[in-house]
This record gives sequence, C-alpha cells and structure tokens, in this order.
Amino acid sequence: MQNLLIFIIGLFLIAALFRVDFFFYLLYVLFGVFFLSQIWTDRTLRGIECKREYTDRAFLGERVPVKLHLRNKNLLPVGWLRIHESLPIQLRSPNFFNHVLSLLPKEKVVLHYELDCRRRGYYLLGPLVLSSGDLFGIHTRDTEIPSNDFLTVYPQIVPLAKLDLPAQTPFGSIPTKQRIFEDPARMIGVRDYQSGDSLRHIHWKTTASKGVLQVKRFEPAISIESQILLNLNRSEYSLSRVDTATELAIVVAASIANYLIEKKQTVGLCCNGWDLLSPEPQLITLPPRKGREQLMNILEVLARVRTADQFPFSDLLRQAKLHLTWGGTAIIITGHADEALFENMLLMKRGGFHVMLILVDPQTPFVTIKERAKEVGIRAYMIWQESDLDVWR
Repeated sequence: MQNLLIFIIGLFLIAALFRVDFFFYLLYVLFGVFFLSQIWTDRTLRGIECKREYTDRAFLGERVPVKLHLRNKNLLPVGWLRIHESLPIQLRSPNFFNHVLSLLPKEKVVLHYELDCRRRGYYLLGPLVLSSGDLFGIHTRDTEIPSNDFLTVYPQIVPLAKLDLPAQTPFGSIPTKQRIFEDPARMIGVRDYQSGDSLRHIHWKTTASKGVLQVKRFEPAISIESQILLNLNRSEYSLSRVDTATELAIVVAASIANYLIEKKQTVGLCCNGWDLLSPEPQLITLPPRKGREQLMNILEVLARVRTADQFPFSDLLRQAKLHLTWGGTAIIITGHADEALFENMLLMKRGGFHVMLILVDPQTPFVTIKERAKEVGIRAYMIWQESDLDVWR
C-alpha cells in the first residue's frame, strides 16, 4: 500500500506538471480503487460470523472433532479469507489451524479439525484471527475474535479391582446397637408412637388398621465415608520430580474415586492446589457424596487443578476433619511422610477416623516409613509410577 501511495503522488505530480488528461483520468481511477478497496476490506471482516461446535469434555486419549462454522452476512463476496486458530500445544501439533478460502454473499462454510487429548487440563481454544483484503492486494485487515470456549480433559483413570481401605467392614454401613442416626431408606418395621417422634415417620396404613398411631422403625447405622486428601503443594515435593509426582498423585486420586463410586460408596475430595476456575488459589473441598455426578465433579476438579504453594498440607488435613464423619476413612495422597504428617494422622485416628497413606515421592526409604506407619495402625503404600497401581488390580 505504501508503494501505491508513492505511485499515486508521483502520478499526480506528472499530471500537474504536463497537464495531460490521461494521467488525470488514471489518477482518478487509482484514487477510486484505493478508497473502494479500503471500504470493501473493512466491511468484509465486519460481516464474517464464526462459531465453534465441539464436545467441551473429553477423557485422556480421545480425539475431539471441532467444526468451525463461518458465515458471510454481507451482500458483497469475500475474495479471500485466511483463518488462523491458535490452539494449546497439548492438544495439537503444530499448535494452530490455518485455512484460506473465499465466500460468496450469504454463503456458509464448515471447516473441520481435530484435537488430540494427550494431557489432562483445562484449555482455552483460540483466539481466532481472520485476515482479508481486496482483490488488488492494496489493503489487508486482521481481526481477532476473542474466545470463551474451553475444553476439559479428564485425568487418566486406572481401573482398580480391589482397594483395601482400613475400614471396620467392607464398604457400606456398619450395623450397631448404638443409635448414632437412623437411615430412612432402611425401614425394619413399625412400633407404637412415643412422645417426641416425628410426624413424618408415622406409618398411616398400619395406624389405620390397628387404630393406634404407629411410627416406622429404621435400622441404626454408622456411615462409612471416604475422603481423598490430595497434596498439590509444590514446595512439599522434590524439585526433580514435582511435575511427574503431582500428575501421578492426580491419577491415583481419580482412579480411587472411580473405584469407590463404582462400588456405590460415598467419597469426597480435599485438595490444596489451584482450581483454574478460581481467581486465586484456595483450599478445594468436595464433601463426600455418592453417584456418577459426584465422580464427574471430582474429575472436573482434577482436570482443572494446578499445583500451588499457598497452603501447607497440614492446613488441608485440619479442614478435612470437618467434612468426614466419625468412622470414615481419610485417603492421604502426598509426596513424602514427615513428622508433621504422622502427627496429623495420629490425631485423625484418635478422632475416630481410619487413615490410608499413599506416597508418590518418598524422600527417605519407603520401608522405614511403612514400618512406622504399621506401628500406629496405618496402611502405607508407595506409587512411584502408574504401573504400581497393579497392587490394587
């Protein structure tokens, strides 16, 4: 465009000097083409509509097809349009998608590309940059379309066949003579109404047949819950292994959560990492619950979470006690077991909790840690690599 301006100025000087009509006509044409091409280019980009269509959640190893819908809303054709889509390197190599095309007035086009989910995470797709210009190459314009499209890639889940949690019974609830609470899902009969009984528990059908108020009797039980306590404080892992060990810890947490949910058990998650949906790091807590929805909530957090160093693991352990009922199991997943961790685990045991310890980055011989844990009634495991999970397969 700069060369064209120089040419027009030169042509104007020649026309003014020699007063030749042909040069004036040529000058008018060039001025017209110059300004018309500028207007054409500006309106072209303003009339392009873009939209992504894709599945915004995927598991590790899956391929996610993306459709890029383009529409020319203008009454003018688009001579050429270059599409440049920036993408995370973890999802595509090279980390962009390029395409050049032309569009007729009101034409719609769908472009296709795929994302390879090779690493768990929470990824922003885009931004998308559109470039266009006139047919003469005089004007070129770029416009960036901001993106709010994210893709969540869940962490690896290793199928487990068994998991020896240190509970008093296999998974479920423990019948007991001590009336801790009554489970309304476990009716075992009826009895006469007593002062203080809830009116909601009246069995109206039996009351009508006997002529005396009857209330439902429920089986007392102590709920057995599991809480996964995941340490993602970078400063509490060895520098050479922090990334590998924390990613492995997340895989272990996801696999255990999946196993417990499949067994129809109650499980929660506490973590001191950084959930990217939060503006700043804060302790993450998902109270224990059952069901597929709870599993997906846990996997969502484990997909988004990053390591942080704001909260020591000891802070997390203190908060976790508030979300676990008596008799529940604390599944501790961390790098190394130091004296402070053993003190916290002993406090948990004295408080009526069961404790399971899983280390992914022990900085002293694991045999020593395992023996000490055994002395205080805590089961300890070392998972140095993913294949070590075979102990529970």
